[in-house]
Amino acid sequence: MTEAVAVPAPAATVVLLRPGPDGSEVLLIHRPATMAFGPGLHVFPGGRVDPEDADVASDEVAAATARALGDNLPPDRALAVHRAAIREVQEEVGISLAGIDELVPIAHWTTPAFMPRRFSTWFFVADLPTDAVPVFEAGEVAAHRWVTPEQALDQMATGEIAMWVPTTSVLERLIETGASTAADVGRRIRMARIEPPRIIHDDPVMIRWVFGAAGGLPGRTCETMLLGARQFILVDPGDPSDEAVRLIDAVVARRQGAISAIVLTRTDPDHAAAAEAIAIPLDVPVLVAPGAGRRLPYRTREVLDGESLPTDVDAHVRLDAPGSGRLEVVTP
Repeated sequence: MTEAVAVPAPAATVVLLRPGPDGSEVLLIHRPATMAFGPGLHVFPGGRVDPEDADVASDEVAAATARALGDNLPPDRALAVHRAAIREVQEEVGISLAGIDELVPIAHWTTPAFMPRRFSTWFFVADLPTDAVPVFEAGEVAAHRWVTPEQALDQMATGEIAMWVPTTSVLERLIETGASTAADVGRRIRMARIEPPRIIHDDPVMIRWVFGAAGGLPGRTCETMLLGARQFILVDPGDPSDEAVRLIDAVVARRQGAISAIVLTRTDPDHAAAAEAIAIPLDVPVLVAPGAGRRLPYRTREVLDGESLPTDVDAHVRLDAPGSGRLEVVTP
């Protein structure tokens, strides 16, 4: 009997940006250890969409919010997500954003299917209003910090703070774009409609897909490979969407095999976003180049140059230049 999977509740999160001495800083709030979801983690302010967020607005405004999300939600639901983002920032950190046009979408993440509480969360970026002073909701915020994205990832790497993959991936996206304001993000990142997955190679020992939400960014594509006849390695699962994960699971089941390891040729979100969500329920390792796992919020295993990979076809690792954090999967 198949175990029931929780339906993700719609939610919204806001990455607040402000200028800092070392560059643009983000606000991270520390969730109390008593929280039912994500206790003890450092996250961005946010929460679920409430019924009052679905108040009526003009068709033009609702359509604009849907376009901002790449038309991946109907206008009424897209508007509710934007309103939830504004409301949550007000409730959790006492910051009033003037309107939905101050929110710039940067990502969409769904809690993995194996978790009992799930959320379909849209991430937005907004600038801290001039002269605004946060006032934190004590029941939801144990502490807070303003840090650059680089500082946040370094603090996680040293064990000072804990974060989940969606948070670290958004931080990586900010570093990738070089954005220091919400307007910068809007100029450099645009969501688009997610295209259906497509197969670009299929033979008895290899299948390669193109997926449409790389790194949690709807409309950005990535390639993922499943290698093996029955004992598989999964290479670069960069799309964390339910659809992508379900499709990979279905192919593994149809070929009557099992994934023995996940291999990341890079550890940026576009290559690694779904790795942890797939690895945890399967209890398999995530293999990376030396030093490449430092900014991932989960355990990885470093591989050696020339190391054989755990699949039933001939495959091994070829490392890129030392310190690059990159590797190649080599087959005959």
